[in-house]
Amino acid sequence: MGDDLNEALLTMSDLPENCLSRVLELTTPKDVCRVSVLCRALKFAGNSNCVWEKMLPPHHRDLLARACNPLQFNSKKELYFSLCEPVSIDKGTKKFWLDKATGKACFMLSPRDLAITWGGDDRYWHWISRDGSSFEDIAELIAVCWFEVQGVFDCKLLSPGIAYTVSFKLKLNGPASNHRRRLGTMIHAFHMNHRSPYGWDIKPVKFSVTTSWGHQQQSARFLRNTENPVDNEGYQMTSFRHVGKGWMEFDAGEFFVEENEDGPKEVKFYMNELIGGDWKGGLLLEGVKIQPSYLVTERHNVREE
Repeated sequence: MGDDLNEALLTMSDLPENCLSRVLELTTPKDVCRVSVLCRALKFAGNSNCVWEKMLPPHHRDLLARACNPLQFNSKKELYFSLCEPVSIDKGTKKFWLDKATGKACFMLSPRDLAITWGGDDRYWHWISRDGSSFEDIAELIAVCWFEVQGVFDCKLLSPGIAYTVSFKLKLNGPASNHRRRLGTMIHAFHMNHRSPYGWDIKPVKFSVTTSWGHQQQSARFLRNTENPVDNEGYQMTSFRHVGKGWMEFDAGEFFVEENEDGPKEVKFYMNELIGGDWKGGLLLEGVKIQPSYLVTERHNVREE
């Protein structure tokens, strides 16, 4: 077996570098790094710009132009690995990065990039900073009876030929001690004598993903007492997972990005709880992740083990 492998490597080393590069272009970033240690010829080919250009997403130049801080790099390989760390784009309202093993594009949208009903009224929502947060500002829900957050994303920025999952990153968190609410034309002040979240075990929150090409997926889940059934509401249970320090990711839905699709394509997503007028509060929203579904599945399986 060893002699056969050595003979194969010697044969490959006789091939022109451009031929080896063409072969490596058809593999994945993980494969390129693995085979580059096997022989000198593969190492040279594996460092070439033409190989790593193929590993970059189709619209990486557009994304680089939108970066808050220009990236410095001397080769396409160096650029690739720089993009494996989150890069702030669009004035800091989004982050973009590559899955290191496959080069597939991942995104996270800040709450500032979402449409939050009453989000501009500090009686109901606050904008706060938190150490370790993905963005400068995250949204803190104080109290609302009409809970609704929506967003939209341009699918041309995603990697074609794979499924993506949209996930809301949330954390139940105690609201500030004093709040106001409006009843008709009167404003009543009320005092919360504890810092526990409230109102999330009365009705489940609904999640949805809808694409411009007609795909739709809906589900629901209680944000508190998450195992309570929602089938009597006519919905399937939203998948979710704990991601550390009290944060949870709720999967609004999944969609497939077709290859070689012409024309504008977008995905819309929302979470809401609008029924009954029950007041609720004590929630942090860090943003929305749009990432390949295989990454979501891998992380979910790891946490189950």
